[in-house]
Formats: sequence, C-alpha cells, structure tokens
Amino acid sequence: MSTKSCQSSLVTHQHRVRYQDLNSHQTLHGGQLLHFVDDQVAESARRFGHHRVVTGSVDRFDFILPLQYGEQFTISSFVSGGTQRSLEVYAYVLNAQHELAAEAFLSLISMVQQPDWPQVRPESQLEQVVCAGYTQRYAANLAQRQAIAARQALL
Repeated sequence: MSTKSCQSSLVTHQHRVRYQDLNSHQTLHGGQLLHFVDDQVAESARRFGHHRVVTGSVDRFDFILPLQYGEQFTISSFVSGGTQRSLEVYAYVLNAQHELAAEAFLSLISMVQQPDWPQVRPESQLEQVVCAGYTQRYAANLAQRQAIAARQALL
C-alpha cells in the first residue's frame, strides 16, 4: 500500500471576521466557523485521496477563544487517519496572535465505493501527535455510530 504525508493534504486559508459573521456577543458565530472548517477539510481530503467526499460527521469541535470583529484568523487542516472508505481530517484555527482559537476532527466519506486511499504518513511533531490518537478516536466514533443505530431502531 502506498503512503502519503499529512503535509500533502495541508490546506491553509486566512479569513477576517466580517460584520455579517457576528453573533450577539459581537464575535464570530460558531456556525460560521464550522462552515469555513467544513469546506476546508473537504479540500484536504480531496488533495490527499483525489476523490469526491462528503462530510460524514463532525467528531469533535472545540471553540477555545472567541474571534472578534475585524480580526484575522487562519484555518489549517490535514488528513490525520483513514479507513477503507473514510478519512479523518484535523483542523485548527489560529487567531492573529497565533493562539489556538478552535480545533476540530471531522470524518469524510468517499463518494467512490473502493477509494484505495494511501496510508497516512505523519512527519512533523504536530502530525505525529494528532495521528497517534487516530485509532482511539476511530474506536470511539464506531461505538457512537453503533449507539445511534440502536436508538434509530427504537424510533
């Protein structure tokens, strides 16, 4: 099986908090940040696997620091793990002071039945730390999907 570095899927975009993106606290609305991240992680997955993908789940999204009106922020994302048909993508948001404002893990599903993803190869220290936790996060996500299926059967 071929391997591909996390770096090959790295996508970085800069944004600025606009007036129309504000919530009632005059900070970036969390849903707007989720929208930016969701679009970007799909781009990371496409760069890594060269297949169309859809968001399967937002596995974790942590809002750490608020982003103020006019503030510039950067979203970076890279593939951090994968299974036969899905890829996990890690995204982090840095504010203008280079502080962690948010981070997220999303699972994306291939639109192709047998995508034959390359294996993820972490290189940087951050990539190694993030990828090292993939197996544990995948097991937790699998248990969650099974719990959802059990509840769905009761509906």
